[in-house]
Amino acid sequence: MTFDSDPFTVAVKESARDANRAVRRFARSESDRVAFDSEADAHRRARELSDDGDSPVKVQRAAPQDPDDVDGYLVAWPERRTRTPEGSPTEGLTFDTEANQYGALGEALVCTPAVNPPLLTHFAQVDADLAESELDAEDLRVELDTDPDPVSVRSDRRWEPDCRAVVRSGPDRPVLTEYWCEVKAGDGSFERSQREAMRAKAREATVLKIRVELDDLPDRYTAWVRKVSPEGGDADESERYRVNASLDRF
Repeated sequence: MTFDSDPFTVAVKESARDANRAVRRFARSESDRVAFDSEADAHRRARELSDDGDSPVKVQRAAPQDPDDVDGYLVAWPERRTRTPEGSPTEGLTFDTEANQYGALGEALVCTPAVNPPLLTHFAQVDADLAESELDAEDLRVELDTDPDPVSVRSDRRWEPDCRAVVRSGPDRPVLTEYWCEVKAGDGSFERSQREAMRAKAREATVLKIRVELDDLPDRYTAWVRKVSPEGGDADESERYRVNASLDRF
């Protein structure tokens, strides 16, 4: 995402202070209005506060007609709860997009395809720790395990990596290194228990924190549902409506 390089003033909203202890400390030390060198710096600080605190926060741009003399607000960004969708299966079911769906999209971008995913493959090419290996970019092979073993530190500190990337100089060649990866999208935060387990794993392997910035994501999405008839084509009209009437658990 591209931001202007102009100075950017942010007001800390009460919702962010209530939701996140790191924000409360930040507001006490910096005041409720903070001038950043740029909008990018403001978003970067919001991500750091999300990582350090109890729940995610984000920078929300002020509306053009906003009477307050600020460029944006630091607000809480709670995960949305599943709601009964609008519409019907044939007309289209419309849902709010949830924060965990953004996360799944970011993970899919990093972890697809299973062999030589673009981001991790390029990172391996420029990784200073592999400089002495004299890797040929054409021979480089990055293989993903998307269900690696969890990492535990004591009973209350557990991290389930999103993927383990095995780097080789070609198919069936010896392993050069492994990357244990945690992927977040947008302003998603790294949980405190995750961070402690990640630091423990980093003593024996390379651990990567990956943040994916996603532009122009939809707030809502609509889907259509059809049953396929054994005789071919879609089921008849009555079958199309045979869905839990309340749709509460759809």
